[in-house]
Amino acid sequence: MGGLPVSLVNPAAGSVAPISSVQYRPAIDGLRAVAVLAVFIFHLKRQWLPGGFVGVDVFFVISGFLITSILLREYEHNSFSLWKFYQRRIARLFPAFFTVALLTLLGAFFIYSAQDLASCGATLVSAALSVVNFKYMLQGSYFTISPDAQPFLHYWSLSVEEQFYMLFPAILLFLYLKTNRHKTVILGVLCGASLVACIALTYRKPDWAFYLLPTRAWELMAGSILANLSANRPAADDKNSLWSTLPPLAGLVLIFISLFSLTEGPTFPGYHAILPVLGAVLFLGIKGGSRSWTERLLSTGPMVFIGQMSYSLYLWHWPVFSFVDYKLYLASPLVRISFKVALSAAAASLCFFFIERPGRVFLNQPRRRPLAFGFLACALVICVPLGTALRRANYVEAGMDNITQGGRGFGQSSANGSMVLMGDSNGSMYGKMAKEIGQALRLKVNVISVPAGDPLPHSSGQNPKLWLDSLAFVKREHPDVLVLVCNWAGKLNGEKDRLEIAVNELKQHTRRLILITQPPELPHSGSREAMRDGSRPPFMEDQAERYKRTEANAYLKHFQGENVLVINIEPLFSENDGSIRFIDNRGMLLYQDGDHLSDVGADQVKPDVIKAIRELK
Repeated sequence: MGGLPVSLVNPAAGSVAPISSVQYRPAIDGLRAVAVLAVFIFHLKRQWLPGGFVGVDVFFVISGFLITSILLREYEHNSFSLWKFYQRRIARLFPAFFTVALLTLLGAFFIYSAQDLASCGATLVSAALSVVNFKYMLQGSYFTISPDAQPFLHYWSLSVEEQFYMLFPAILLFLYLKTNRHKTVILGVLCGASLVACIALTYRKPDWAFYLLPTRAWELMAGSILANLSANRPAADDKNSLWSTLPPLAGLVLIFISLFSLTEGPTFPGYHAILPVLGAVLFLGIKGGSRSWTERLLSTGPMVFIGQMSYSLYLWHWPVFSFVDYKLYLASPLVRISFKVALSAAAASLCFFFIERPGRVFLNQPRRRPLAFGFLACALVICVPLGTALRRANYVEAGMDNITQGGRGFGQSSANGSMVLMGDSNGSMYGKMAKEIGQALRLKVNVISVPAGDPLPHSSGQNPKLWLDSLAFVKREHPDVLVLVCNWAGKLNGEKDRLEIAVNELKQHTRRLILITQPPELPHSGSREAMRDGSRPPFMEDQAERYKRTEANAYLKHFQGENVLVINIEPLFSENDGSIRFIDNRGMLLYQDGDHLSDVGADQVKPDVIKAIRELK
């Protein structure tokens, strides 16, 4: 997605490295405009341009073509330097990259729930280190990840590109020096192997095929091979000849066929990606361009301008779209689309004129090479700790490997009592609340809840590790208050005595054991996505899910007594008509997803927990 700095390919922009320059072809900026507008429209409303996501594939080809052209020119003039190459990358990408990242984080602070802000912080770390594609590969499909809560989702393509350019310049130089006559063939073999891997993996692990460099490298290498073939080939004498007119036209036709015929889903990239990649190769393949109508069309002023600011537009459009959808989920589609277009255009223009272009020119000067690398180091020093701190502060959970050591601990020097939060993801949704209660009441707090964990014993005696480790910690610490929260309907399904065994064991090692019931489960019609599509309250819980949940909650109430307290939270999230209360009086969402409360929802429970602790004292 990064491409090349305009100053390296456009003499009118003022070249800072003459030897590295390649002949400027305005239509390439026009092709960038086609690519970024395709992505923009696809994200704006997917039905309008179902294959618009292939704009990224077109960008990969353009990037491989132009950067290889520059590298080959530098090899020929014996002026290549890895330091110079990476200085250009830093100057081209990172001023806008980190500006957008930090402002996105600021927006997330004011708009997102604590859990989504925590996710945003973690993703920023991965994006800054150019490994966010791995994070999303493990998190889920690009086409199914909740888009409005992932403002850095589009950074995956930048990570793939940067990983490629960490390796490619040295590989190309080696081939140039050792086997120059055969370098194109060798690159072709590598490209073919990557394509085969892409097709094979798409049908086994589509998320891996989509996000991994080895299955995406062929798209960048297609542009690189074209640059190698074009390096020693003279431009056509007759630029109006049939040969100089048909390939660009065919290329554009293939790209536009891709935009309207391909659809999102697990079959992409696979062999479907060949269509836009081949289209980009055919369009770029005429050396020096031509005077055909396709060339003239993409060389018009508006297309060139959009292409030149395509990087800023690509960076800004996705966080703007995410924030608008997240905050204005009840607004009409026309209102949201208007906000998205206006804010994206304004943010991209300001970023291009005041950050991207001046930063590129300033940091690309040879004498400022140390400053460029220093800027990158400083940006990483800011973004990585900041993202990590936001993640840890806004989603409090434990890992399976540190339960016996107390999981996440807070206020460990406090002498005003102690509290332990134990459970699965339903326990962790109260983690931030538990930390805040500890700060308010000066309690020592340990969070040993683990999302997707199983913290309850089995009557068979074959007990989960999380239960054994949690019990060991509770036995050792004897907390004043132990809060146990689970997805009771799921954990007790068919084996209710699991809770009886747990309660009988745990209550011996704490002054007060608190059980919190399970809240109503919000149906899909109550999600932000569904409400953007027209769904409106009241939202009713699925009858089958309601039966299982209320049965499990009723079973919990049997343990009320002695030093066991059951906090029934159902009235906090139910309206008089039986529907689910999903927003508070300020319009803030009480649910993180269908069966997990947001931090705002957890705060509704906080007074009852504080009351139980104070009564104990």
